[in-house]
Amino acid sequence: MRLRHATGLTAAAVTTVLGLPIPAATAAVGVLIVNNNDTAHCSDTGGGTIAQPYCTISAAAKVAEPGQTVRVLPSTSGYQEEVHITRSGTADRPITFLGGPISHDSSAQPTIRHKAASEKAFVISNVHDVVVRGFQDGEATDAVTVSDSTGVVVDQNVFDADSGSATVRVSGASDRVTVSRNLFLGSAGVVVEGARATLVTANDFNSVMPTAIAVTDAPDTAITNNTIAFPCGAGVVLGGAATGGVVENNVITRHNADNSRFDDRKCPSKLPPVTVSAGAAASAKVDYNTVHPWPGATSYDWAGTGYPTVAAFRTATGQGQHDTDLDTAFDPSLNWPFNRLPDSATAAIDSGDPDAPGVGTDLLGAGPVDHPTVGNTGPGGTTRDRGAIERTGLRSGSVTLRGDQVRYPKGAAPFAVKAKAQAQSEWNSPLVSYSYDFGDGTDPVVSTSDAEVGHTYDRPGSYYVTATLTDARGERVVATSFPVKVSEPADLVTDFTTEVDTKLNLHVVPASTSPYAVTSTQVDFGDGTVLNNDQYNQHTYWQSGTYNVKVTVTDDAGRTASRTKQVVVKADPAYEVLLPVLRVQVVARTSAGLVDAGNNLNRDLWAPFAPVGATGAAFSPDQVTALTTVNARWDRLRTFVVAGGRIYGADRSMAPFHFEAGGAVDLGQWSSWSEITGASGAGALPNVTQVAGAVIGTTTHLVAVSNGRVYEASHDRAADRWSAWGDITGEARLPAGTSRIAVATIGNALHVAALGSDGRVRIADGDYTAGRWSSGDLSAAIGNPAGITELSATAIGSKFHVLALAGGNVHQATGDYSAGTWTTWADVSAVTGLPGAITQLSATTYGGSYNTLRLYAVSNGHVFNANGDYTAGRWSTWADVTAPGAGGATAPVTLLSAALL
Repeated sequence: MRLRHATGLTAAAVTTVLGLPIPAATAAVGVLIVNNNDTAHCSDTGGGTIAQPYCTISAAAKVAEPGQTVRVLPSTSGYQEEVHITRSGTADRPITFLGGPISHDSSAQPTIRHKAASEKAFVISNVHDVVVRGFQDGEATDAVTVSDSTGVVVDQNVFDADSGSATVRVSGASDRVTVSRNLFLGSAGVVVEGARATLVTANDFNSVMPTAIAVTDAPDTAITNNTIAFPCGAGVVLGGAATGGVVENNVITRHNADNSRFDDRKCPSKLPPVTVSAGAAASAKVDYNTVHPWPGATSYDWAGTGYPTVAAFRTATGQGQHDTDLDTAFDPSLNWPFNRLPDSATAAIDSGDPDAPGVGTDLLGAGPVDHPTVGNTGPGGTTRDRGAIERTGLRSGSVTLRGDQVRYPKGAAPFAVKAKAQAQSEWNSPLVSYSYDFGDGTDPVVSTSDAEVGHTYDRPGSYYVTATLTDARGERVVATSFPVKVSEPADLVTDFTTEVDTKLNLHVVPASTSPYAVTSTQVDFGDGTVLNNDQYNQHTYWQSGTYNVKVTVTDDAGRTASRTKQVVVKADPAYEVLLPVLRVQVVARTSAGLVDAGNNLNRDLWAPFAPVGATGAAFSPDQVTALTTVNARWDRLRTFVVAGGRIYGADRSMAPFHFEAGGAVDLGQWSSWSEITGASGAGALPNVTQVAGAVIGTTTHLVAVSNGRVYEASHDRAADRWSAWGDITGEARLPAGTSRIAVATIGNALHVAALGSDGRVRIADGDYTAGRWSSGDLSAAIGNPAGITELSATAIGSKFHVLALAGGNVHQATGDYSAGTWTTWADVSAVTGLPGAITQLSATTYGGSYNTLRLYAVSNGHVFNANGDYTAGRWSTWADVTAPGAGGATAPVTLLSAALL
């Protein structure tokens, strides 16, 4: 049996050991550049220079001479072609097709694309001494085919096409073909048919199907140092007359519960990890592998006989003397998709056969490394691991870039950059070599002392910088940067587009152009609002209008440019009416249901009546017998109704778009109805007939009449919790038989006006600072209009305004709690109009310095509004809210409540 070792490799294979950078000798012979990026100015009739590269790999393949390297740069669009290699190199001067290094970041590798899955990436036929290295193909079924060729190397490529029976196929009279250091990710595997002396080594087969490595009638095939993780078919098959085969130093695991893409339901059968036919068994060598089968399946099929364990195989055949069963999940922290050994996989670390055929380095370019905590159990105290990837102390590396004269790696040609690479070493081994490939076809820059090196890009393009880092142990790691963007020299030009909606939101999208990075963006929205840099370029205006929006940008070269555009912002009236500062909400019951209308006092704008948007009601609108609205600070309208003797509540957001505990809340959005007299509210309260509410700070005080008695419960907004009901009638010593109530707050006190069954009005005052209730008979002090049917109340400053409806007319009495006096009843209808015609009323005000009482009333199914201006000392006449231009027509109103926010 002929064994080939790393010391006897061809010149093409030696290049593999040295890694991806183009050796100086090769570069001197000539490099042909392929680059089809838009800025490359490529031509297939050019000379393949950096100034005018080829557009296609095929064009370079047609003219490549022995010793030349066809350097293919990464492209944003990939290379859509099937490359036929028909020219040969020599043993010491191969033709090399070179892409980018293999690493966890595939951006450094050029991608081959196809119009149809039947197309191949590379077709290599009847040639010799050719290297294909550093490409990615995720579409072709037979990505690389090698037929009737000699001395061909397929190295450091990534294949992830999820179909086909083979990804790399070696066939015919091919001889000394090497398939090394490739990643097969969810693809098919390697098929060798009839070829001689094929070396399949240091490849990572990750979840391939159907078979990782299938060899048929191909003598002297060496399968070494591969990692075959979770294949859906077999792991390694030496079939037919595959005499002289070697299967050594491989890590093959068919199953691991923690890290398997395939399972029994997906895979057609539980094939053994290693199969050797009767025609191949007599001259085969199988040793130094780790083999782990499916549960209950055989580990080996040798000449037609299955062996469930390594021990059984060893005893029966004499093979596998150093094989072991290793169930490993690999290390997901070490740059998936590569199947790297964890430290716990000691059976595979420093235990390989150092004399097994191979290329001298692992998949990532590292040679054998001595693990500091694992004993060397292989021949001669070897430090060579089993599998495709040597367990090293170097983890992932990184490359950071900056402009030489600017901060960011983006600028005008010629553009100078600085690159600096670093890597993490678990074993504290210092880096001794930094090799930088700047991705533009120039020779790599190698430094043994300085981690940061410089480079100048002469032509526009997008370039990835790849650093190969080597430490004092000989460990290597490859890292790829984010792209360097180089453009033609040009001025900084600023522009922007805008997106406007009907909620007064303006989104500015800058569209500035510069060869350099834009480092500062300022947006002046034309209403005094200015946003800078990383602030979100969205703004909500307070009112409709035309605004001069100005965008100013600065680039990394220190240049500044501005542009101003007029933007028309127009809100939907139903939305704009809800915007701060002074807004009235009128909630009413009609024969058609509950409706709501709004009036923005600052904008003199009405939104028409529309159905209340609260959902989840456990009642029908015709069951509503009483309702009240509460101004919960400025940002929430609270509505409470009595239906079927129970109280229900719903809130409407009066604040612009924001987030609460339940998620995003928009201006005008209603909550669902909830029962206040339920277990999740204040608790049961039977036979409720009336409800009124007011706010102190962030606490809502809800007052209700139940069986003629007055009760109060409060809701703490911060805790979102209701108190139990308290008996005001008992605490304030009010007589039973209350029929109507009205409430307001002054400071930390709640004031309740209660109409008794005797027709008299009494006042109960709850002092929350002192913690006590008191009451008095207002009718005894100032009398009252005869036949009161409704009460409403509000407060301005220290004054408690009580309004009573009697005989269809509105009357008002005011208690000044600062002076300790009450006015007598005044006939408001006498100055506002509609004498004898009013059936419902609701008073509201904003409090503080707002010295106007706003009164809303129902007359003949219409809603009217009159305002008492206490600064001017006069009342307005009634205005029809249900008229066109205001709330608009609606079904006849029978109940209402208003709140000013």
